[in-house]
Amino acid sequence: MADGVFTVIVVTPEERLLDVAARALVLRTSDGELTILDGHTPLVTDVVPGDVRVDVDEGEPIHLAVHGGYLQVETGTGLDGDDDSGDEGVKSERSTRATLLAGIAELSDRIDVPRAQAARTRAEARVEELRAGGRTSGSANSTASADGEPLTAEDVELASAEAALRRAEVRLEVAGVSA
Repeated sequence: MADGVFTVIVVTPEERLLDVAARALVLRTSDGELTILDGHTPLVTDVVPGDVRVDVDEGEPIHLAVHGGYLQVETGTGLDGDDDSGDEGVKSERSTRATLLAGIAELSDRIDVPRAQAARTRAEARVEELRAGGRTSGSANSTASADGEPLTAEDVELASAEAALRRAEVRLEVAGVSA
C-alpha cells in the first residue's frame, strides 16, 4: 500500500460491509470525534451512533450510518494482507488496520430514504405522545434513573422511542436528507 494508506474494515453480524484502502477514518466515540490515519496508535474504543466517513485512497468518501459499536486499530507489519516474511533483508512497511464492529451499519447509498422518513415520523409521534403523557407513578422495576427515581414502564418505552427516532435521524443524515 502507498504511504498514508491503511486498511479499513467494517463488519456487522450479517456481513463484511467494507474492506477498503483508506487515507482517513472519521467517526464519533463517547469521548468525541476521532480521526484515524495511517500509523495511528493502537486502540480499542466505542463508536456512538452517527455518520462514519471513510476517505478512500481513490474516489469519493464513503459514508455509513452506524448505530453503535466498537473500533479496534492495529499497527504493525503484515496487517495489509501482504506476507513478506520470506524476504530476508527487506524492510517491511508499517501498516495500520482499523476494524469497526457494528451491530447495525448501512452504506449511505443503500439507505431506504422513504422507509427512514416513515420511521422518523412514527418515532416523533410516539415520543411526543409519551412526553405529553408525563411521568406516571405506576409499577416500577428495580432499575433506577440517574436521579435515583425508579424507572417506570413509560420511562423505558420513551427511551426506546427516542432511540428509534435517533436511528432514523442518523440514517437520514447519512443519506443527505435534511430535516
